[in-house]
Amino acid sequence: MSEQMEQEPRPNLTLLKWIVGVLGFLIILFVVVIAVTIYKRMTATDTTEMVTSTTAQPIVGKSFAAFGDKRIPIPDDMDVISLTASESRLFVMLGTEGAARLILVVNVATGEVVGALNLEKDGIQ
Repeated sequence: MSEQMEQEPRPNLTLLKWIVGVLGFLIILFVVVIAVTIYKRMTATDTTEMVTSTTAQPIVGKSFAAFGDKRIPIPDDMDVISLTASESRLFVMLGTEGAARLILVVNVATGEVVGALNLEKDGIQ
């Protein structure tokens, strides 16, 4: 009897084994979820799901009135410097050697040029 009293009590390892098993299962589960998410994002073909900005609205999937093939007249001595779009207007900046000389305002819905801004070097008098 004295031998049994002198022995130190052994810890119960069953609970520890269960905890380690559950944590191991959760680690494997989360690795699989992350791998599947990465795979789906890499193979996604629909661009409407991936919007990087909270204010940006995806263009794909919206129904615009088809305006066909519109020609915007550009003077021969000018090149397109930049294009800037807003919700309903497209601003086409034209010029030579990087200096803007003309800005065309195009209606996005119809494709028609609604106005032009001529930039002249005369200055304000």
